[in-house]
Amino acid sequence: MEVSENEAQEQIQRLVQSDLFRFSELQRRLLAYLAEKSIRGEADQLKEYTIAIDALGKPESYDPRRDSAVRLQSGKLRQKIREYYLAAGSSDPVLVDFPKGHFKLVFSHRDVSAPPDPASNGSRPRRIALAFWLALTLILAGFCAYLGNRVFHLEQAQRASAATAAWPPAVEEFWGPFLGSKDLTLVCVGAPLFVKLTDSGFFRDSEVNRWDAAEGLELKRKLKRAFPGETPEPWLFYTGIGEAAGAFLIGNLLTARGFHLNFADSGQVTWNEIGQHSVVFVGPPKFVPQIEELPVTRDLIIDHLGIRNLKPNPGEPAFLGDTYTDSQHHDSLSYGLISRLPGLHGKGAILVLGGTWTAGTLAASQYVTLANHLQELVAHVSLPSGKLPAYFQVAISATVKRGTPVEITYVFHHVLQVRDHRDR
Repeated sequence: MEVSENEAQEQIQRLVQSDLFRFSELQRRLLAYLAEKSIRGEADQLKEYTIAIDALGKPESYDPRRDSAVRLQSGKLRQKIREYYLAAGSSDPVLVDFPKGHFKLVFSHRDVSAPPDPASNGSRPRRIALAFWLALTLILAGFCAYLGNRVFHLEQAQRASAATAAWPPAVEEFWGPFLGSKDLTLVCVGAPLFVKLTDSGFFRDSEVNRWDAAEGLELKRKLKRAFPGETPEPWLFYTGIGEAAGAFLIGNLLTARGFHLNFADSGQVTWNEIGQHSVVFVGPPKFVPQIEELPVTRDLIIDHLGIRNLKPNPGEPAFLGDTYTDSQHHDSLSYGLISRLPGLHGKGAILVLGGTWTAGTLAASQYVTLANHLQELVAHVSLPSGKLPAYFQVAISATVKRGTPVEITYVFHHVLQVRDHRDR
């Protein structure tokens, strides 16, 4: 028996309202759009360009040959649907399939009479073991959705007392621009690009962070030669330990003060969301490409080698590069960058916390969540009036032992002169 239109729409609503999609506006929009077209029988005619414009909000100048956003988001949606049916949707009456190579969703009734698949049962422990192993080195970017849900419930329990909670003066001074916003604050966590092979696992080249750049790379050609018959595809579901821990630190600090928070990974956050809220970006530009596109001229930037000082003052270094004292990069002197910037259109504020290596990102996050470090920052950065400038950048250094920052120190700072904002 075919799935009726009402049944299909009800099932899509189950997915959209699930925790897996709750904090992913872009994925919800794409799922709803493809579902509508599939139910109407119009999905076979869909093209990348049409989906980019109608579902992802891309400009009419969008070129699918240069921008792989549709393929990237489709891959993420395909995986989210699979994850949904492994957990929350394990007993749903209607199954939604999103076959590769098409933009059409396929609806079918669950066959409750079918016997358990032995192969599936045998592979389940393997999947669990693999997930556990990966968790030791990488945290799922989906952790952001869980954290957002957890934070929401903590807010409800602590709202009455949090409203009157007091911060030390330095913490109050640094986070002041965020305190005036009654709207939610968005915490965006950087998600590095991995290459996924269906049967063989995941691969990462630290020099490659955009899928469109990976298309012609030697890594992709080597993977095809080493694993014939498998098709490499982009995977943006993991983040570094420093990025995940940094987001957790920010969440702990802000929810204690009664902030309304939402969490998203860099592959899902939209420019509309960035323009509507105050934002904390956790991760370097190579993981959070939106940082490089912010309409603010900065003096300090992070590239794949380190922190570059584009306008060095007398006595300042033009470059800060991480140095490692062991071959496994467990111990190092790492640098982090803290940038407080204006929100889009002058609304709210933007804070960027990052480092070339994940330990630098964690150090930057620790620095802005601990009162003793913020006292140091305020002492160095404050204007003659005793107040912090509206916008500034601070470079810090961190002595790292076994991947953990054990000592964090101010290096230098620049006050930013921001004149205007470009509309986006």
